[in-house]
Amino acid sequence: MFSNSSRSLLVEFSEYYAQIHGRIVFPLTIFGILTSIVTITILNRKNFQTPTNLILQHVAFFDTIVLISFNIYSFYFYILHDPNPFVGQSQFWPRFAIFHSNIGLTAHSIALWLTCLLAIIRYTIISRTKQITVNATHVMIFIWCAALVICLLMIPNYLAWSVVCVPAHTLLPTVYTINSTETVYWVSSATGGSLEKISFGILAICLKISPVIILIIFSILLILNIRHARQLRERLRHSSSISSSSNLKVEMRTTTMLVLITLCTVFVELPQGLLLIAIGIDKQFFIFYSHLGDFWDLTSISSSFITFVMYCSMSQQFRSEMISLILPSICIKNSNLKSKQNSVTEKTNLKQINIRDSQLLIKKTTDITQDL
Repeated sequence: MFSNSSRSLLVEFSEYYAQIHGRIVFPLTIFGILTSIVTITILNRKNFQTPTNLILQHVAFFDTIVLISFNIYSFYFYILHDPNPFVGQSQFWPRFAIFHSNIGLTAHSIALWLTCLLAIIRYTIISRTKQITVNATHVMIFIWCAALVICLLMIPNYLAWSVVCVPAHTLLPTVYTINSTETVYWVSSATGGSLEKISFGILAICLKISPVIILIIFSILLILNIRHARQLRERLRHSSSISSSSNLKVEMRTTTMLVLITLCTVFVELPQGLLLIAIGIDKQFFIFYSHLGDFWDLTSISSSFITFVMYCSMSQQFRSEMISLILPSICIKNSNLKSKQNSVTEKTNLKQINIRDSQLLIKKTTDITQDL
């Protein structure tokens, strides 16, 4: 399937990138952890408590778990030790490698399925506003049911690997001779490969391919909904329905942001899903997949804080809350940012609005919960 030159290039790329992987991933995980904490803090505030934002908050929470695990793993295995996994000659770090793989895959899969839930609920809310009501209780039930199901699906993977003690020369032939009595601890299949095949099948079908297909379908549906919303907004603008047009603009912006989030997730997960299908057809594709393992990790880590960039770029309310959270109040006063925020967050008493010269003055309030 692959020529010798292709394999050698792939091996060279894998070995070269492994030397710089830790130095790229380690600062990215720190940045991702900080942005996730900021996101969780802001979305947990009273004026952000909507079903959509509740899902985004839990996506950030599970992304934080992934990032913390990657941070420790990359620092020890890629920065402190070159990379060389066979270090320390103790069972702790091989066991941590198994824990890192399990917790990272579980939390990432939960975040991926929550992104699917986000797309489904968002489409349901905007397409059947009067027929279906989704509240925080419903969302929490969906979230933890998804988390429970994924943990159950991951059980074969939890049981498939163990730490074994093997002769050092079998893993490090360039360092130890065949007559060496040195041993090293590392990860091996615990069941001879039977559970490994089941785990691989679950990973390919349930945790990669299925959510990607769902995201593609609902991304298309949401894009069609945005087109319909734009046409409706034009009609409302011509009919001088200012309040309806303004509300529709906010809804359209939120939907656009969520479509970008789902498409970003598809962009990251689709290549891995296609490769997993290819591996099921021809095992030789596993060579390609395994040598790009570090690169897959990088894309997954990057996607976890790209959503934060989208929040900041597309939501003025999120930016205002972030500024008030990060900057000291004296800095906000000096830069006149506090006055701008107060004008956004001030609650409007509709009874005191005076209609003069057929002009309607509408002030938006952030005391009313709304999506990003």
